[in-house]
Parts: sequence; C-alpha cells; structure tokens
Amino acid sequence: MNKPIRVLHSVPGFGLGGIESLIMTLYKKIDKSKVQFDLLVETQEWLPDFDEIIKNGGRVYQISPFNKKKPWKFISQIKAFFKKHRGEFSVLHSHTITRSAPVLYYSKKHGVQCRISHAHTDCLDGNRFIALSEWLMRLNNRLSTHFMAASKQAGHYFFNKDSKDFIVLKNSIDTSSFLYSTKLRKSTRLNLKLNNQFVIGHTGRFTYQKNHWKIIEVFNQVLKLVPNSKLLLAGDGTTMDEINEKVNSLGIKEHVIFLGSRSDVSELLQAMDVFLLPSFFEGFCISLLEAQSVGLPCVASDVIPQEVQMTNLIKTLALEEGNIAWSNAIVAFNNHKRISMHQKIIDQGYDTRENAKWLSKYYINNSFV
Repeated sequence: MNKPIRVLHSVPGFGLGGIESLIMTLYKKIDKSKVQFDLLVETQEWLPDFDEIIKNGGRVYQISPFNKKKPWKFISQIKAFFKKHRGEFSVLHSHTITRSAPVLYYSKKHGVQCRISHAHTDCLDGNRFIALSEWLMRLNNRLSTHFMAASKQAGHYFFNKDSKDFIVLKNSIDTSSFLYSTKLRKSTRLNLKLNNQFVIGHTGRFTYQKNHWKIIEVFNQVLKLVPNSKLLLAGDGTTMDEINEKVNSLGIKEHVIFLGSRSDVSELLQAMDVFLLPSFFEGFCISLLEAQSVGLPCVASDVIPQEVQMTNLIKTLALEEGNIAWSNAIVAFNNHKRISMHQKIIDQGYDTRENAKWLSKYYINNSFV
C-alpha cells in the first residue's frame, strides 16, 4: 500500500483564527490514506489541536516565533529544519505571506518541488514595515510554484496576478458543526451566566486587523441603549492587554467577558445575539461564515468581500460612521428570531467535505511524486 503524501503547513501561530480553523476543518475531512498534514508552527505552546493531528498520523514541529529584531534566529531555525527533514515533504503550503521567504527558499533548496503561497487577507494596513513586506511579497512570488487565496481581492493584492494565475480556495466550514440549536443556546448561556442578557460577541485574534478598539467603543454605546448587554471576546493576541485597559478605563469591566482562546466556537456563537466585526481589512473571514451558518446576525465593516455575504444576516457599515450608527445597527437585531442557515452555506459550495476532496486531488496532482 502506498504511503500518503505529506503536506507541510507553515503557520504563523495557532490559536483562534481563520487559518487554523481552515486547516483543522480540512484535516478532519481529508482522506488521510492519501494525504497527511504536518505543521510547522511558530509557537512553543502545546495546543489541543496538535494532539488531534498527531493522533491521526500527522506531525507537529514547533519553532520560536519570528522576531523582527533578530530575524537571523528565525532564518537559522528554518534552515536547520529543512536540512534535517529533507525528502520528507511532497508539498509546502505556506500561510505566512510576509515572512515566507526563508521557508520557501530552504524548502526549495532541500527538494520540495510544490511550494504553495496562500493569501488570507487583502491588505497590509497596520504593518509598520510595509515597504519591506511588499519586497518580500515579490520575493515570495518568485520562490513559489503555486498560488492560493481566500478571495479574489486577496489574490490580486498579494500576487499581482490575473485570477487565472491563482486559485481561490474557499474558506469552508463543517456545516454539521454549525447548526443552530435552541437547546445548545440555552445551555451555553446558562454556563456563561448570560440569561436575559443581550449578548454581542466576537471570535478572533487580538490584532490590529480585527480592530478591537472599535468593538469596545461601539459596545460602550450599546450599553447606553440596552443596559443589560454583555460582550463576549474569544481569542488572544498582541493587543489583548491594551484592550483590557480600555475596558477598565471606560468602567465597563463587569459587562465584558474575555474568554481567551477557545475550541467551542460553535457553542459560543449559539449564545450570542449579534456578531460584531469592525475589521480594518479581511481576506474572506471564516468567522462570518460560521456565524451565518448558525443563524447569527452580523454587523461588520464594509471591507468584507462580497463572497462571504451569503445571507441577509449581514449589515455592513463604513468604519468612518460613528459609534451611534454602529450601535443602532446592532440593537436593531435585538429579539431577532434565529433559524439555522447552514443549507445556504452548503448550496454555495462552502462545506468542507467537498473542498477536502478537491484539495486532496490538487496536492496529489501537483506533488511531483
């Protein structure tokens, strides 16, 4: 019996984010007798998802996170890694556009012939080293053999190519895990002590992109309209301490719940009444897909791509609009009657089962084995 080809996913970190969600949902559905996933991840923390990968035959390689002050340390790790594991991987799938160059270069040097660059956002706003990052993007394009993107906008931005030169890999979800359930909603709200509360929520990393500052400001305005409101924030990241300080300075600490990184995203979405996403930029935004599947109304910035707006549950506003306009849009969904919308997600091709079958064939056909 032939061994499965091994695909190495290079990931910047592994917490509560769209990249991680995409990898894990695909991994759960992909035929592991044909394709096996390994992870090269920038974290020293051991996470529950890693146990699942190893249990099913995958491997997890942890390296120290990239440090802008000491980039040579990161490069030396990558160099040593690919030298040690030469010949083990048929495909490299890189999810870290702005610092993929060492990964792409040393994987190429040590025999990985299929090297995929995957763009998950469509902007570099908030990046203080944007000129350097743009140069690295061009270098990545020369070192990569294949290109994927979360949306057409992301592909055009990062790869500067016509749509025919990159593939839009739909950020699919396992819709069977995102079915609306009144019973699950009640039990989750009971566990979180949210009975009779108007609950606004957000799942995602604490980063510049996700704009948690706006989330707090808008929620503070919602409290003036609906005093029995609560804000759920699931995730962790670099701006978390700063956001915590902002919450304290506004005197709304008792109304905001920091949940940290969670694996029970579906349950949390059931408990919410409105999903809030005032991002500065987005490549696709898998969290909006999950929210819509469970019938959760969403208020988001108008930067989100058209592809993700699959139901009438999404209200978009410009970031320039004031907090009053945003809070009014949120409160308009108070007492909204929830129904599951998973079938609409399936009908538009965003269920993981079919995507996993397609991706398996793609890896095999382009693996040069």
